[in-house]
This record gives sequence, structure tokens and C-alpha cells, in this order.
Amino acid sequence: MFRAAKVASVLVYEAQLGDLEAEIQETAEAQFPRPDSETEAGWKDEWEGEKLKGVDGDEQGEVEKEEKEDEEDEERDEPEELDLSRYAPPEALTKLPEEAEEAIILVVQSSIENIQQQVKAEKQRADEAATAAAAAAEEAEAARRAEKEAAAQQGKGKGRAEYPDDQVIEHGKTSSDSIPRIEINGEASASTTIRQLKRDEEAGRPAKRHRFGFRRIFGIDKGSDTRGESSTTGAKAAAKQAYYDLYHERQSQARALIYDNIKPTTAEAEAAAAAETVECVSCLEDISPKDGVKTVCHYYCAECFERLIEVTLTSEAQWPPKCCLNPIPFRTIARHVGDELLQQYKDKDEEYKVPVENRIYCSEPDCGEWVRKVDQARKTARCSKGHTMCLLCRGAPHDTAEACPQDRDRLLTDQLAEEEGWRRCIRCSVLVEHREACQHMTCRCGAEFCYVCGAVWCTCACNIAMLNEIKQRAAQRRQVREEAQAAEDAWLAKALELIANLEREERRKAAEARAAEEAERLRREEVRLAALEPKYKGLRISLAELELFQRISLFSAQDSELVACTAGAAEERAALTQKHESERAELRAATAADIRSRELEWEKDYCVRAAWEKQLEQEYAAALRTFWADKVGGHVRLEQAMRDYMRKNDGRMDAWRRWKSDELERFRYVAEDELAVREELMDAASERQAEKLAARETELIRRHMAERKWYDLVVAERERLLAEMEVVERETGGEALLGNGCELDLDLDEYDYENPRATDEELEQQNGLSDERWFVEC
Repeated sequence: MFRAAKVASVLVYEAQLGDLEAEIQETAEAQFPRPDSETEAGWKDEWEGEKLKGVDGDEQGEVEKEEKEDEEDEERDEPEELDLSRYAPPEALTKLPEEAEEAIILVVQSSIENIQQQVKAEKQRADEAATAAAAAAEEAEAARRAEKEAAAQQGKGKGRAEYPDDQVIEHGKTSSDSIPRIEINGEASASTTIRQLKRDEEAGRPAKRHRFGFRRIFGIDKGSDTRGESSTTGAKAAAKQAYYDLYHERQSQARALIYDNIKPTTAEAEAAAAAETVECVSCLEDISPKDGVKTVCHYYCAECFERLIEVTLTSEAQWPPKCCLNPIPFRTIARHVGDELLQQYKDKDEEYKVPVENRIYCSEPDCGEWVRKVDQARKTARCSKGHTMCLLCRGAPHDTAEACPQDRDRLLTDQLAEEEGWRRCIRCSVLVEHREACQHMTCRCGAEFCYVCGAVWCTCACNIAMLNEIKQRAAQRRQVREEAQAAEDAWLAKALELIANLEREERRKAAEARAAEEAERLRREEVRLAALEPKYKGLRISLAELELFQRISLFSAQDSELVACTAGAAEERAALTQKHESERAELRAATAADIRSRELEWEKDYCVRAAWEKQLEQEYAAALRTFWADKVGGHVRLEQAMRDYMRKNDGRMDAWRRWKSDELERFRYVAEDELAVREELMDAASERQAEKLAARETELIRRHMAERKWYDLVVAERERLLAEMEVVERETGGEALLGNGCELDLDLDEYDYENPRATDEELEQQNGLSDERWFVEC
């Protein structure tokens, strides 16, 4: 973790150094441009590229605009496809006669439901396709914009003296790659490694750098002499040297940070390892990894690990030792437990490897030890403490002459030997049968005994007569047993023969019953199949009559709706026209009244002005007469002054008349303009109403078309369902239809076997009504 944190910090610092390098390069480009000839050439080429690009863009825009208009015209010309998901099935499809057959009802309901499901599925598929097409169009548009932007960037940079791509600072890498890169997870870096940089510093020399890197960036030639240049040139050279020094200073800081952080000292590594602890999964104490026991998945302290092994040895249910259901390897146990506990583990491992049904434990209550040594010949076992036990009953051992009570084979053998008169050897207990000669018997083990009494030879007084008597009684017992066995075998054979005869008779009767049932089934199947044709013919006739009735109802309802829509539209148009005419008349009357009232006001004002001017003229004439009365030539002056005054008054009156005419004309213009605006609003309202009514009529027509399409689809679905119903009933006998609630109207007891096919007239009579009566009653 410590090393990973240091690596992350160095990578962050490397990214910051790369940003600084990019900033230095941008600043250098801004302050030290290329020579004027190259710059002018670059600008000229760039201007030409932008010009050509603009022309191409305009032409391309016009072409795209024309294509878009053509596509819109084609879309308007093409008839829009009906979306049945927007319209519900017509009500006429659900109309049924009062006494409709159950099969017809089932077909009608199922057909509408099936078409609804199909329409819904098609709508979902269309929406998914539209979404996918929109996503593809967006991706194409984004790609097209990206191509345009790339072309624009390429056009802007055309003609410029670009920097060479091989601005190598270190080992042939670009300036952005000049930062030393570390080695992480065993992957070698692309530039100078830490070890090489350290060797360079120890040798007292910096890492190798390309000598033309920054010289080419800043335009510095190796052999150039700047002593005789101007102050501006000197300032530029100083700035270049400052940027150059700043870059290498940051590069040296990055190398120092890498040396300090990537390779921690040995003491730090040991301290970090010593400070690391783990938790015991049993006692939850913190322990050192060196002192703990590492199992497959967890750590244990030494005490808890030994306790785990001891508890495992006490019960086979917990064997083998496990941690989180993962067995602990033997090498781990052998490394971390004592010798005594390890020996106990080995003993238990050897014991538990033997299947539990094959294990022998000591029968002594105070012992109970697992027995390793078993004598299969004598059927006995002995533990390490010297306790012996029987392998058959797992109890105490039996006497040599006594058989184990649980040895069933031995008991049956003894019973047969007693009936046959056999004897057991007094030494090896092997059964011996007498064939001929005297009663002196010699076993293959070398023991000699009397066959009559079983005693050691020459210790009894038995003779040959006793031997013959024993053999005679054995022969009698054998004969009795054989006769009983023969009688039992004869009885068993007779019983088996009776059972076989009885089973044969039962099989014969069952076969006859099955044949009769099969014949009856075939007869009923023939009758049923013969009755299916007239039945489904009648159903088709009923369905055709129903479809005709629903078609007439649908068209009648649509005609009524269309007439109502047309009448309503006409009423709305007439009402709006009448409303507009009344508004126009009111507006014209109001405008004329306003103009007339304004004219009357101005005429009244004219009269007042004329009377006022006349009064002023009279007063002015009286004043002049008073003034010029005693003076020579006063009469002439009076007349001249009066003419001038009246001329002036006439000019003012003429100006007022002109103003009045202009104001009246302006008032008429405003009133007429307002009337024109109101009429335009009325015309716009009429157009909106016409568009609304046209849209309503169009939507009504589309709904009628959708309803007719619904009718066609439902009728086709009904025919398909009825044909499928007939096929299913022919193949399955109507069980599937009965499971769906459709009962069969077939009475085999009343069926006419002589005339299984009915005529069309008889079928119509059975249906009860003719076409005309059926429609009338519906």
C-alpha cells in the first residue's frame, strides 16, 4: 500500500509536469512566431482554405435544404399509414344476437382479443425500430459534425510551418514523454528507467537529451552569434533561455521525487513489515503473521490452532480439520502442533480411513479401542490390550464347539448335518459323511474318532450295527423330507397352473372388453366425425350472417356519424359567418358614427371660430376708426389695415381647415385600419375553424378507415379460429375445446345413423331462423 501511494503521487506529479511543458510550448509559439514569409504563406493558404470551405459549405447547405424540402413534399404526398393502436375496435364487432351459440361467442371474443394483442405487438416493434433509427441518425449526425470539425481544423492549419513531430528530449521520445516513467507490475516503461537515471546522477552527468529539442522549438541555431543583434532580439533570447532553464529545473525535481519515493530504504520496509498485524479468526486477537498459523483462508494463533485440532479429534462429524469448510493440509498441521498431538492425528486419520461398517471396536466397556488386527479364519479380533471379540456379533468370543447365534449359515448347516447323520471332526470341526466300511473315521487333519458316538477312537463300545441303524434312520428322514418336498412341489405346480389359467381367462375377457370398447369408440368417432361437417357448416353460416349484420351496423353507424359531422360543421360555419357579419355591421356602424360625431364637433368649432373672428374684426375696425378718425388719410389706412387683418385671419382659418381635413382623413384611416384588422382576425378565425373542421372530418374518416380495417382483420381472424377449432375437434375429439368452455352440441343417442349428412335447408331449419327473420329480430 505504501509503495502504491508513492507511485500514484509520482504519476500525478508527472501529469502536472506534462501540463507545464505544454504551457511552455504554447507560450513559445505566441512570443516567437515563425519567419514572416512562412507566416504570410500560412495565412494565405488558410484564408484560401476558409474561402473554399465557405463556398463549399454554402453550396452543400443549399443542396441539403433542397433535399430536405423534397423529402417533406414526398412525405406529404404519401398517405399516412393507419395506426390501429390509436383506435378501439368498433362497437359493432361486439353486437351478438340474443340466442347466439356458445362457439360463436367464443370465436367473436377470442378474435377481438387476438387482434388487439397483434396490434399491440406491432406497435411495440415499430416503436423499437423508430428508437433504433433515431439513435442511428443521431450517431450519424454526430459523426458528420465531427468530420466537419476535423475538416475545419485541418483547413485552418493548412500552410503553416508545423513543428516537427520528432521533438525528442530523451531517447527518441516527444517532449510530452520526456518525464521518466517508472516500472509498475513488471511492465517496462517506454523511456529512461529509474536505474539508468540514478547511474547518470552518480556519474555526475545528466541524462542524455537531444540537443536539437528546444533549439528547434525556440528557433535557436547552434552556431548563431547574437552579440550584434538589437535589444529586442536580446530580450527574446533571454526569454528563451529562461523557459529552457525552467523546464529542466522541473525535470530535475521530478527525478528527485522519483528517487525519494519509489525505492524506500530497507529500514522503512522492515518497519512497515513489523508494524503489520493480522487477526486470529478464533480469539480475534491481533498477532504477527510470523507468529500465526496461516490456513487456507484465515490466520490462527498457536493456542487456538492446537485447540482446533484437539476438538476435531474428539468427533468424527468434525473430521477432517477445516477452516471455512476448507480442509487444512497435513503439512500445516505437522508444522504447528506437538509430537503427541500429531501422533493422535495420525491414529485418527488411519482409523477414519476405514469405512465405519468395517471397523471393529473392543467390546469391553472400559476399553472401546479400535482393533487393527482381525482373524478372518477364526472370525475373531484382538485389541492392543489383549481383549478378544467375535467378528459376527461384535461381542464376547464363543466356545470353539459353540456357533455364534448370529451365524445363520452355521445354524442351517448344523440342522442339515443332524438330519443326514453327519459328524464333526473332534479336532477341526469339519463335517464328515460316512460312505462305507466301519465306524472308524480318520479326518484329513489326522484326528481319529467314532462315527456313531463321536468319541475318540477306541474309547467307546459302538459296533457296526449301531452304524447301520444310524444310517437307516438318516435314510428314512431323507425319504420323508423328499416326499414332503415332492408333495409341496406338486401343490405349488398345481397352484401355479390354476393361477395361470385364471390369468389367461382374465386376459381373454380384458381383450374382449378392449375390443368391444375400441369398436364402440370407433363407431362413436365415425358418428362424431360425420356430425362435425354439418355442425361447422352451420357455424360458418351463422358466423357469415353475424358478420353481415355487424358490417351493416358498422356502415350505418359510420354514415350517421359522417352526416352528423357534416351537419355540425355546416352549423358551426353558419354561426361563425353570422357572428362575423353582425360584428362587421356593428364595427362599420360604430366607425361611421364616430366619424359623423367628429365632423359635427369640427363644424361646431368652425362656427364658433367664424363668429369669434367676426367679433374680433368688428372690434379691430372700431379701434382703428377711433384711432384714424382725426387724421389725414385715415380712411385709406383703415381700409388697408382691415384688409391686412382679414387676410391674416383668412390664412389662419385656411390652415385650420387644412388641419381639420388632415385630422378627419387620419381618423378615417385609423378607423378603417382597425376595421381591416378586425376583419383579418375574423378571416383568420374562419380559416382556423375551417382547418379545425377539416381536421375533425379527416380524423373521422381515418377512424372510419381504421374501424373497417379492424372489421376485416377480425373477420379473417374469426375464420382462422373456426377452422382451427374444427381441426382441433377432429383430432382431439373436442377435449381441448371443452377445456376452454366450448361445449359440443352432439347427442350420439339421437343421431341419425342412416342419414348422417343433412342438407342446407334442414340445417337452416335446425338453426331456427332465415336471414330476413334473423336480422329483423336482431
